[in-house]
Amino acid sequence: MDIIKLVFKRLFFGVFVLFMLSFICFAMMYFSNSSPLFATNNQAISKSIKEEIEKNLDLDKSLMHQYTQWLKKALSGDFSNSLLNSQSTSSLISQKALNTAVLGFSSLFVLFVLALFLSILSIMYKNSFIDKAINFICMSFFAMPSFCTALLLILFFSLYLNLLPSSGVQSLGAEFSLTDRLSHLILPMLSIVLSHLAVALNFIRSVLVESLNQHYIEAAFARGLSSTRIYLHLVLKDSFASIITYFSAISMSFLMSIYVIESVFAYDGIGALAINSIIYKDYPVVLAIILLSTALLLLINTAVECLCKFIDNRNLDE
Repeated sequence: MDIIKLVFKRLFFGVFVLFMLSFICFAMMYFSNSSPLFATNNQAISKSIKEEIEKNLDLDKSLMHQYTQWLKKALSGDFSNSLLNSQSTSSLISQKALNTAVLGFSSLFVLFVLALFLSILSIMYKNSFIDKAINFICMSFFAMPSFCTALLLILFFSLYLNLLPSSGVQSLGAEFSLTDRLSHLILPMLSIVLSHLAVALNFIRSVLVESLNQHYIEAAFARGLSSTRIYLHLVLKDSFASIITYFSAISMSFLMSIYVIESVFAYDGIGALAINSIIYKDYPVVLAIILLSTALLLLINTAVECLCKFIDNRNLDE
């Protein structure tokens, strides 16, 4: 029952946030000095033609009139058409969403597994050369912006070793191939993972150390249980809620990293579409991406909060 109340509370809060964010973003675009007609790449049009186009697009109307008309369409799932190619914004985003989802979930999975493995390794070999090497390498990548990490990986793996492609989702003119898709996925995924690895490693390691200091964990070691069994069945179970809460907390920066990396690698996803739309002032697409990204983050945080609540209730029952 508590979880249902939490869902409704977060749902109400999320709707309020989306309404406020949509109005603020719409107002910022309305009061910007540049006209969205810039998206047509036609700067030489006459004043009369420009006024006619603005009239047809209702760009000559007041802020509240334009926002109300846009909101009515948005509530029915219609985020207007792109100013660049007149294609439906919803269909344009849906075409890119799968590529972004594949990159995002694969990066998150690799980050979780790698951070967990290195955390355990760092704890087992505390203050040794291995521990110091792990910290040094992770902090080196953390000190660099994600796009710099991406450029270094391109220079080394694409230009120097010629092992992996430097851009795109698949090879130009090639038919669908899982191997080809994976080879294009590796460098963007590595760029995202390496940029977040240091913070994830330090957090997971501190959570695991705190769990290892629990009396029942020390008793399990004293009884002679194997380290593998203790880590997998006791330590991870005790630390699971804290770890997923951390990944929920970094969801915004993680999503922004995905968008930036997609632009660097010309990866055909929502991030590359967002950067391109911002450059050419394609406001309907920019606004739709901002709102959908915010809705996704709110959904993730709500799901994680409900999961943690469920775990806490289950632990109390036990």
